[in-house]
Order: sequence, then C-alpha cells, then structure tokens
Amino acid sequence: MTPAPADPEHWSARAGAALAGYAEPLLRAVAARLVRPRANQPADELIDKAVATLANPPVVDRRLRDLPDAARALLAVVGRSGQPRWKVGHLLTLVTALGHPEGFAPVADALAAGLLFPELPPGRPPVDDFAAWFGAAGVLSAEVFAPPTVSARARGENLRLPDLANPDREVGGAPRTADGLDWPLRLAAVWQQVGAGPVRFTQADTLFKKDLQRLQADEVLAAPPSDLPVRVPDPGVLALLWAAAAGLLADTDGELTAAPLPAAWDAGLGPTLAGLLAALPRVEAWDPVAGYAPSDTGLSPTPSAGLLSLLLLAASPGWVPVAAVAGWLWDHHPSWAGTLPDGGRAAGADWVAGFLLGVAYPLQLVEAAGDLVRLTPLGRHLLADGPEPPTPPAFPQTLLVQPNAEILAYRQGLTPALVGTLARFARWKGLGPACTLELTPEQTYRGLESGLTLPMIVQTLTRHSSRPVPPAVADLLRRWASKRERITVFASAVLVEFGTPAELEAALARGVVAVRLTDRIGVTADGGEPTLGQLRLVANRDYEAKPQRCVAVADDGVTLAVDAAAADLLLDAELARFAVPVPPDPGVSRKSRLDPELLRRAAQQSSLADIDTWFRDRTGEPLSPVGRLFVLGPQAAAPSAARLTVVRFPTAELADGVVQWPETRGLIAERLGPTAVAVAEDGLEPLRRALAGLGVALAGPD
Repeated sequence: MTPAPADPEHWSARAGAALAGYAEPLLRAVAARLVRPRANQPADELIDKAVATLANPPVVDRRLRDLPDAARALLAVVGRSGQPRWKVGHLLTLVTALGHPEGFAPVADALAAGLLFPELPPGRPPVDDFAAWFGAAGVLSAEVFAPPTVSARARGENLRLPDLANPDREVGGAPRTADGLDWPLRLAAVWQQVGAGPVRFTQADTLFKKDLQRLQADEVLAAPPSDLPVRVPDPGVLALLWAAAAGLLADTDGELTAAPLPAAWDAGLGPTLAGLLAALPRVEAWDPVAGYAPSDTGLSPTPSAGLLSLLLLAASPGWVPVAAVAGWLWDHHPSWAGTLPDGGRAAGADWVAGFLLGVAYPLQLVEAAGDLVRLTPLGRHLLADGPEPPTPPAFPQTLLVQPNAEILAYRQGLTPALVGTLARFARWKGLGPACTLELTPEQTYRGLESGLTLPMIVQTLTRHSSRPVPPAVADLLRRWASKRERITVFASAVLVEFGTPAELEAALARGVVAVRLTDRIGVTADGGEPTLGQLRLVANRDYEAKPQRCVAVADDGVTLAVDAAAADLLLDAELARFAVPVPPDPGVSRKSRLDPELLRRAAQQSSLADIDTWFRDRTGEPLSPVGRLFVLGPQAAAPSAARLTVVRFPTAELADGVVQWPETRGLIAERLGPTAVAVAEDGLEPLRRALAGLGVALAGPD
C-alpha cells in the first residue's frame, strides 16, 4: 500500500519522452552516467536502455549511492511523499530545510544522473543545459518528476531529522484516531457539486468570485465534523483543490469538471488515503490558517512545510508536542516563518495544528491527545515504512433508506467505493457520524448518465441497507428513470417554429406537425420534412452560421422586440436568461422585458463581458445602461442625495470664471455643464454678494 500514484509503465514512458527532449550532447552525458554504454550507440537506443535501466533495482541503487548527499535526500523526500511530480522551488525548500543549502545543485545532480526528469511542454526546443532550462522556466513554474521505480528505492535514505518526542510529557486523556472517511466524503461532495456545474479559474489561476462563494456557502462542505480537533478554514476550497490534484476532477483550459473516480477508491480505504496523501503536495493555494490563499508572487509553503511536519513525526516514534514541530520549522524552513501572520512562534503552532489536526488527523495519518500528536499505524506505514495495518472489519449493511427518499449512511460501514457510488445518484446533505443523502430527480438523472442503470441503483441500496427499500422510494426511482428513458431519437428532423402558441395548436390539429417540443415549436412524427404547402414560411436558418441580429432594444432600455423573420429557434432559450415575455401589441412581434433578478443570476453564472457579447450579436449594441444598473447597482457604492441650487450663466466663459476665481471657487459644489454649476444652500448668498461686487446681479430665489 506504499503510495505510487501511477503505474511504472506510465512513468517509464514519460521518462523516455523527457530524454527525447534533450539535445544529443546532453542525452549522451546523462546516458553515460545512468547506462554507461560501451560503444557510441544511436540516440534511440540510448533512450531505450536508459528507460530499461530505471526499472533495474540493483543498478538504480548503485546510481543512487553515486549521488551527493543532498541529491539523495531530495529523491528520498520525493519517495516519502508518494508524489512523483514536484515544483523545483518546493524541492529546493525541502532540501534546504534538511540542511543542504546548495541551491539548484541537488536538482541538477539528480537530473544529470538520469534519476530525475524535467517536465517539458510540447514543442519546446531541446534542452541542452539544465541550469538554463530552470532559469527559463522560473522557480514558480519549473517542475520535475522522479519515476516511482527510482523514488521507491530512495525513500529509505536517512533524512537525519531529529526525534522530537518528549518522554516526560504525560498523555492527557485517551488518544483519538479518525476513521479516515472525512476527506473522502468531502471530496465526493465537491465532486458531486462540480458535476452539477463546472468550476472555472481566471487567467491568473484564481477562482471566480461566484465559484468561491459557492464553495464557501455550501452547507455540506463548510460544516465542521464533530470529531475534528480544530476548525479548517475554507474546507470547500481545500476539497476542490485536493480533488483536482487527486484526479477526481479534470482541468480543461481552466475549467474543472467531474472525472471518473480513481481506481484506488474501489481498492479500499488504505489505498484511497494513500492516494490522497500523495496528491496533497500538489495543493498550493490553501493555507491552514488563512484558508484560500492564491499567490502569484511566490511559492506557497503548504506543500513543503506540511510534508516536513509529517516527516518529523515519522522520525519520532513517541508523542510529539505540536509546538516542537512548529519550533523546528521556525528554525529550519527558509520561508515558512515569513508567511505567518503576526504572532511569531505562536502563529507557527497554530499553522502546524491546523495542518496536522485539520488535514492529517481526518486522513487517519495522525492520532491526537491534547496538543500531542504521533503517526497512526497507517501513517507510519505510508511515511516510515512501517508494517501495513490490518484491514478494518466490514459492515456492509450501513444504509437506512427512509420513505421520504432520504438516506442515512452510518460511517462505520462506509467504504470509499460505496461513497463514490452513492455520490453518483444521491445528493449529500450532511456529513457526521450518520451522513445524510437525498434522492432527487436531478441527481438520479446524473447517475443514469454516468453509466448506472436503475437495477444497479436499487441493488446498491438493497445490498447495503439494513431494511428493505420502501416501495414508495423504489417507485420514485422507477418513475424518474422512465422519464429519462422516454426519449425519441430522430436521425434528422425539421423544427418548425410558429409565431404564437395558437398557431402551433392549429398545426397540431391539422396534422402538419405531430410532436410539441415547446409552446411554439413542433416537429413531425417521423422527424421528416412537413408538408410545406400548408405552411407560410417566413425564413429558415443555418445554425452553423454566427447568430443573427434579430432583437431591437426600445428607448426605455428594458423592452426587447424580436424580429420574427430573422430570429432562430435558440433565441427564446437565450432570452429566458435575461428577460421575461410580455404580451405584444396587436400586429407587433413578440416582446420581452429585462428582469433584474434574471440578469443578476446570469451575471453570476457568466461574466458581464459574455452578456455584452450576446447583446452585441443579437442587438448590435452592448447591454443597455438600465441593464447595467440592474447588474452593477447592488455592487456599487450607495448614491447620495443632497439639496443644491442650480445656477446658470449666460455664457460658458462666465461659468469658467466663477469656477476659477478664488473668491467663488470654494462656493461651487459641482460643475454640471458648460454654463451650469451647483451651489449648496448656504453658499448661495455668499456667491450672490461676491458677484454683486463685480457688478453681476444673480437673479433667482432669495
């Protein structure tokens, strides 16, 4: 169960691809140290031999012994973490904390030995020098990977970490150990949420505000579990980033979507937790004290400081005070202390407690007794090569399906495989000693779309339920499934849009169309072309062409009139995002009216720029000022009201003079136009007197 996030063949192929990205002189230099060929062989043969050598444990052991101490420590850290891919900056931080402040040299030594490889983007020029590659990629972006066949051999290297256990401290109270299910449950809940609606990142690789608020406001993700010793800040964001790092979510051009659950979830709790531990160093934009903390100016200390905290416990067989771990990090980690809030070492202890008790404890890696912590048998197996703990007993009947379509799931019988299956067709409502889920039509449809069938859903509930599934619930599932399955597929079809619902009703009565799709759109029974002689055609559409301008905005800025001759079948659905239909005048095309609530909801789901693009495509102009008032008004500062007197001058030159003259400039509250200014009530008389001194009489109210 030692963590290896991917099969060796995958990483061997990646190593071969990296070697193919080296310039030939560099390739031969690396092969000379790794393979030690006896003759001048072609480059392709050198790559094949190098990849084969990486799978030869005795040779790998010899090559590791040839490395300097710092490079061996670097590969040992990679092996202990279980994560093959690391940013170079994090690795340099780790080896510096371990007593090797030698800059890029340890990474360069491992690269030159052919035991570590750079992550090279497609189309990049061949690498001819590792230092130049690192300088071009930058400390924030340069990444390397070590094949698991190498890092697994290096993980036994002595990191020379101190034993921080305090034998004189008495353990107060019974030690507590988590069941290990809290983070798999939260990751399953965020996986389900992303399946219902993707999460997007900005160009700066930060969450959009609406997605961040959605994660922070989610009751399931934000609720602290009863057994958690500390409160985790922004647990929903951590669950999202962790799920992406663990492969539960797919990142496509800055958009996260739900991916198939990893195979490790079907293998049991131990492999699942091992995979989550291996993914944890890939989580950067989260901090145990600050919560969601994206940064584009430096590397987050969370991956390196978090791993060092666990490695310190791995080097200490007894109970360790949290403050001792924080003290070691304060003295040895090169950047961690500088990122802490005010509070010095006390803030450092809060950070370590947040990570060990808020992240590692629920992951069943750490057990706690007050402010003392130590690794659990699982944590010692994963981080210190301890024996594999026994598999916990199984309690398959752990569900209770209630007649109201809610499900109680008792945690002592849950497994990651069951958690993943339930997340596909039932909505998570609460996480606790007894988790709650709800069967809903939408989530049932998603489960069926994911490949489940109705018998599979019912079988899961029956197999794991302590009582028979209530007949009312089984009937609900059958009805929801039958609605989804009542789908008619036409190989080709002609959609006919009518001007009013009454015209569609008449066409249905005459048999021109047989299937009603919406209140104004119909299609023939066989999907073929209707009898066009019975229809008065206004226009037809090419839906591969760009959208046509077919909407006119009235002078009031909220009324939208549709040009039926230019409109297409997609327009009504698009308009429904922003506007509500209004009864048209006799003989006038249909109209809609912008709705403030719909516009604000659309702005939360997409940007204002996207809305402007739609309005330009459909009306020729961006969203009207009234529409922008609906969207931006609640976000802007509150307007102010004041009583002012408007003074108008016969010419702009006189108004300029009054605004410029020191005697009157302080009396002008605001310039309203070329000839008009606003004056406060108490400033009117002083202005009148000042102008009178110039021989200018100010007419108006006294």
